[in-house]
Amino acid sequence: MKLFKNINFTNVVIITLLVLSLLINVYCAYNTYKVERILSIAIGGQPAAKPQKRPSDYKIGMDYEKAVKSEKPMMLLFYADWCHFCIDFMPKYEALYKEYKNKYNFVKINVEDPQHAAEVEKYAITGFPSVFLVNTQKDTHIQLDNSTFGEIKNLEKNLEDFYKENVK
Repeated sequence: MKLFKNINFTNVVIITLLVLSLLINVYCAYNTYKVERILSIAIGGQPAAKPQKRPSDYKIGMDYEKAVKSEKPMMLLFYADWCHFCIDFMPKYEALYKEYKNKYNFVKINVEDPQHAAEVEKYAITGFPSVFLVNTQKDTHIQLDNSTFGEIKNLEKNLEDFYKENVK
């Protein structure tokens, strides 16, 4: 009983009630969401949205090993399929691929694929998406700032500048 001698039971009761209240609110909010969704579909609302394509669903680019041996520079994307920033970035990456595939090799690496652990370590990947412009002939690379991902014009400028400075 010595262990419980210094415990304020009023505080324990209050904290317990707060936690219980929070759990009840979360449960009710979730059930309300489910009911509203079912009703909106039953009453003629929109059907469930088509799931977005994951980065691995895009058939863009080439293998890393092949790109390293090429004379063209590469745009190297590190991604995770569950990453919503990666999912949002992929249409831009695809547009860049269509525009710059003659100047650049495009490579996607899933950071969760164990066969690419060496590349993930080499480029010290800590967040997703991570994009690098790489010139394997000169062994140079730069990481693009994530703040440039919002506008495709910024990405195009990065590609053009890197090409001018690092190729030929």
